[in-house]
Amino acid sequence: MRWSRPPPKTPLALAPEPTVGPNGEDILRVYAYGISKHHLDQVISTLRLPVVLTKDLDSADAVLALRSHVKHHSKLRHIAQVRDLPIHTVKSNSMPQIVRTLQRMLDLDDSSVRTMPNLSLFSPNEDADELEALEEARLAVEQIVIPKGQPVELLPRSARIRKMQHELAEHYRLKSCSFGDEPNRRLRIYPA
Repeated sequence: MRWSRPPPKTPLALAPEPTVGPNGEDILRVYAYGISKHHLDQVISTLRLPVVLTKDLDSADAVLALRSHVKHHSKLRHIAQVRDLPIHTVKSNSMPQIVRTLQRMLDLDDSSVRTMPNLSLFSPNEDADELEALEEARLAVEQIVIPKGQPVELLPRSARIRKMQHELAEHYRLKSCSFGDEPNRRLRIYPA
């Protein structure tokens, strides 16, 4: 096919890739294989991780892949070995698995990244009703709000328990609000 006019002499300007993370740390360039880009983008932005996804292995610092895909893709293993790229795997394409693996890749401990908290920290009395309500909120956040980007309404709770659920939502850097009238007042958690 012939050009009707000459091709442009200068390439289109692309936005420069960041060189430092949100808190001034070095960026880790990750090549993802067999993992949901949507999940990865959500985890990276929600947790403000210093990670940039790259589409080509040449510019990657590491590979993040679904374990079953790595087992059956010897070419990827070979290329990574030749380029001296570490391959990090996740067992499943779930948010908690992706979060844990990215934390491990970045050498972050649980205190540096706000995720999967110890619920007893939010419930000083470790009351069974409080822990149940916090577990409800945690599961809603990890299984619906973050992965699916959908708001969730929790069950009606007392003002004291709703306050704990609000704090848990803040821990995940999500917005939440109480609505309804007592005794049916409940919390709604919104995606970031």
